[in-house]
Amino acid sequence: MKIELGQDDYLLSKNQASPVFCDFDCLVNAHMLVMGKTGMGKTTFLRRVIQQMHHFSPAPRIHIMDVHGDIDLSGTSSVRFSESTEYGLNPFVVSQDRHFGGVRKRVQDFIATINGCRPIGSRQEAVMRHLITDLYAANGFYADNYKSWVLHDGIDRKYPKRYPTMDDACRYAFVKLKQLIIGSDTQAGRALEELNKITTKLYKINKQLSAPGAKPDGDLLEKAMDLRQKAIKSYKAYIENLETGKELEDFIKYESKEVLKSVVERFENLKASGIFKNQQPPFDPSNPVWHYDITALREDEKRMFVEFRLQEIFSSALERGPVRREDEGMLRDIMIIDEAHLFFREDENNILNTIAKEGRKFGLGLICASQSPTHFSEDFFSNVATKIVLGVDQMYWDNLVRKMKVESKYMQYIKPFQVIGAQMSNKGETRSRFTMVRVPNSRVHN
Repeated sequence: MKIELGQDDYLLSKNQASPVFCDFDCLVNAHMLVMGKTGMGKTTFLRRVIQQMHHFSPAPRIHIMDVHGDIDLSGTSSVRFSESTEYGLNPFVVSQDRHFGGVRKRVQDFIATINGCRPIGSRQEAVMRHLITDLYAANGFYADNYKSWVLHDGIDRKYPKRYPTMDDACRYAFVKLKQLIIGSDTQAGRALEELNKITTKLYKINKQLSAPGAKPDGDLLEKAMDLRQKAIKSYKAYIENLETGKELEDFIKYESKEVLKSVVERFENLKASGIFKNQQPPFDPSNPVWHYDITALREDEKRMFVEFRLQEIFSSALERGPVRREDEGMLRDIMIIDEAHLFFREDENNILNTIAKEGRKFGLGLICASQSPTHFSEDFFSNVATKIVLGVDQMYWDNLVRKMKVESKYMQYIKPFQVIGAQMSNKGETRSRFTMVRVPNSRVHN
């Protein structure tokens, strides 16, 4: 599996033809970083790479995350995502793998991705974790029972078992909020809330009576006795009206109306984004190239979409286990990420950093393009095997020279659509050579 980048420019100047290949069988991994400011040919380069990868055998699945709508090549399976389309992603699909999957892992991944795109507070995070875990349990998926993580678990049900959806999460969270606002929809819940209020008042009075130097106060003692009687009555009402046995647990987990209301609003905003839908996108499974047109989404929505989709791909790869090269080749999935600065964070939980570090043995490759070396995380920059320089602004030359350990004079030789810089880390080599490459003059068209 290899891609021809062009001809060695130095040897070509000596009238010696010497093709330069990006050979994934020789490289330490299949990740590629492409740097070039606007007008330097990033889109053209990505198109040429995709067209060559299309002919790999066995063919990996190529996922094109297109933020501008300009990387759609003919012959791809293309789907547009927007608020008005009926298909999207379901963030609550559970991996059945007992080691890498499960409810708890899915909940953690969901919250980590949400936090990365738009952080939530610690109390909101705790309530969201409880809500999603309880939602899974309501649908027959239990965090502590890996046998329940499958859809067909052999249990007879009135309706077929299915994964929860964002619609379900919104409804479930709203029901919990409604219960809190009206004091619960059960008599036991109302009695428990009343008991909690009475106990709080009683605690304050007892604290006053037991304070050092406090004098006996007949009115306070009488009020305390009255509150004790009310507490006993409320506790009795709570016990007599128990229905599910989980009233106390729910009261503890969802005691703050304000926090729960903010989580409900967060779920509603996620639903309104148009990313999360119950219907899966209609990609052609027989076509190796899937084009995700996300131009209609807002910037924060694009970030969430890409991170959730990459998380799905990575989780699926983990479940399948290390790639079997003799049967599958070395690559299962290649992800093309344009405008990568939208998606990178200096965060160990960022899915792009995770794939950069762990994706190779599971057959995953990342090709990320952006305008400057500062747009990529340190984790990705240090782990990527192939670095392509199409031409960056002069203000970034020092940064690039330092990171790539090359001489600054090479930056001057780069010419848009003509000469690019390529640095590749091959297996067994301690130093990566920087090569000036003359690329084909003709641009790739649809």
